[in-house]
Amino acid sequence: MPRHPRALKGIQAIALAFSLYPLTGGSAPAAATEHDRRSLSDSPTITLVTAHLLPYSIQEGREQGFMVELVREIERRLGSNRPVRFLPWSRAIRNTRLSPNHVIFPLTRTPEREPHFDWAIEVAPVHLVFVTLNGRRLDLAQARRLSAIAVQQDTPFEQYLRQQGFTNLVVTSSAAPIPIRMLRAGRVEAWFTARDLAAYSLREQFVTEPVSYSDPITSGSVYIALSREFPAALRRAYRDTFSAMRQEGTYQRIMDRYLRN
Repeated sequence: MPRHPRALKGIQAIALAFSLYPLTGGSAPAAATEHDRRSLSDSPTITLVTAHLLPYSIQEGREQGFMVELVREIERRLGSNRPVRFLPWSRAIRNTRLSPNHVIFPLTRTPEREPHFDWAIEVAPVHLVFVTLNGRRLDLAQARRLSAIAVQQDTPFEQYLRQQGFTNLVVTSSAAPIPIRMLRAGRVEAWFTARDLAAYSLREQFVTEPVSYSDPITSGSVYIALSREFPAALRRAYRDTFSAMRQEGTYQRIMDRYLRN
């Protein structure tokens, strides 16, 4: 973690925003009741939205992404089969903010987003790191001195580095393939992203160079989030079903297939 007081203060503020609202308190609730299931039949139309974000949600390929699998398993257990809609990420966020009855994932919690969503289910930690292919394990101060760092546009990754005063960013619309090609071609010296995203994407791109990850620069969580206006019974059913999946091991079995780094 950086030692500069201003940088440390920024990291602590982001970490606090991520950790203020744990999923549950005390013992985990039971799975959705039959009463809840019956009441769901009266719910309005619910829209499930995501974007192509490895390894969380995968639009095309041999795997679906662990967030898609978790949501589809919740849906199956609740007796519904709503389709998951893949949208450009900015549109998915906008639709969920402005329209009721939306489920969006994977969403990271930031101070700017905090009031606009119901942060219903905390799913997994996210550790933001610098990725290199030259053997260097960077800290924040060393990264500032690089000539070029790849980062995805309009993400908490870019937002964080901007807040820390970074001016050596090469911004791309791609979550993974383009930054990986830039790294391999020497067009950038590092890539700033989520560690799980990087590890999964590097395997998918068959990268053979030795990969180095920094210690986590900052950490947070990904959520299954809801519109602020969302049916209370369905919200409760989603949370209870997810908690049951964690207790019985279904959650961990799904996660282990994706997070092998």
